[in-house]
Amino acid sequence: MSVKVMVIDDSALMRKILSHMLQEIEKVTVYKAVRSEKEAVAAIEKEVPDLIFVDAQIPNHEGFKLLKKISHEYTIPTIMICSPTDQKEITLRALELGALDFVLSPNDINKNWNLFKEKLESKIKIHFSNQFYSKQVEPMVKKGKSKFQKPVKAIVMGASTGGPKAIIEVIKHFPHSIGIPVFIVQHMPKGFTASFANRLNTLCKLEVVEAKDGDKIVKDKIYLAPGGKHMVIEDQVIKLNDDDKIHGVKPAVDYLFNSAAKKYKNHLVGVVLTGMGYDGAIGCQSIKEENGYVITQDQETSVIYGMPRNVEEKGFSDEVASLFDIGEILKNMIG
Repeated sequence: MSVKVMVIDDSALMRKILSHMLQEIEKVTVYKAVRSEKEAVAAIEKEVPDLIFVDAQIPNHEGFKLLKKISHEYTIPTIMICSPTDQKEITLRALELGALDFVLSPNDINKNWNLFKEKLESKIKIHFSNQFYSKQVEPMVKKGKSKFQKPVKAIVMGASTGGPKAIIEVIKHFPHSIGIPVFIVQHMPKGFTASFANRLNTLCKLEVVEAKDGDKIVKDKIYLAPGGKHMVIEDQVIKLNDDDKIHGVKPAVDYLFNSAAKKYKNHLVGVVLTGMGYDGAIGCQSIKEENGYVITQDQETSVIYGMPRNVEEKGFSDEVASLFDIGEILKNMIG
């Protein structure tokens, strides 16, 4: 069985290039390549594709309107294709509106044909892999347990695919003052995290910053790890480093969680949100070894149930919760 893909791009040349490239991928069929919202809706009404690739340069109003329609009315997975020159805010806004993921295209596609094709193929495999959508996992603990009684001195969070929207849903519950710092790793390329921090700042009552090397840690502030750097906590200071990727990513959740566990010990709460892969499990083990507390997002509300599932299956999750409950759970724990 093949994955039926639609391409939406207002450039005839790019529609041709993307269609050709996608057709070269095993088990992928390009159902339609269209240029506008109107053509896309007409095609979807006739036959629903499994996945849609959308050019981020489609005019903002039309592109956002289309994303809302695709995600809310048709519930079709949508991946944005972004060039290095695209405004990062457009991509982040698209992720909020329902785009599942994004992929960066090279400046010269013809010179980087195979590399870009591998990126597209990787995204397709991520979202159509039985590894993430097969069996239902029995939770290790019941939802809503929250028996952690120790004073919370810090919160660490990690996310990947689907993370931007999930992070917003969680942190919007925080009041103006929580008396502790919050540290977040979102798997995101260099250049995007500064825009993401700015966006979070407009949606959250706490101050959100892209972390810088040497930042002094203060309460009531959210620190977002910058793309392309690992973030660790040393004493009362944030340190960034260029160590090798782990689990194929940088920043990595494990780096942050391991260092935070050493610093805050049994006063730390770790949260693992939606995402693919295994990042976060080792860090959660470190938190549990220090008698901290771990919350994982449930399967029902995860875009990709990879990272939280791995933590849960290894027995490191104290509480499995819906995305729509995690913010309130944390608020009550620190209240």
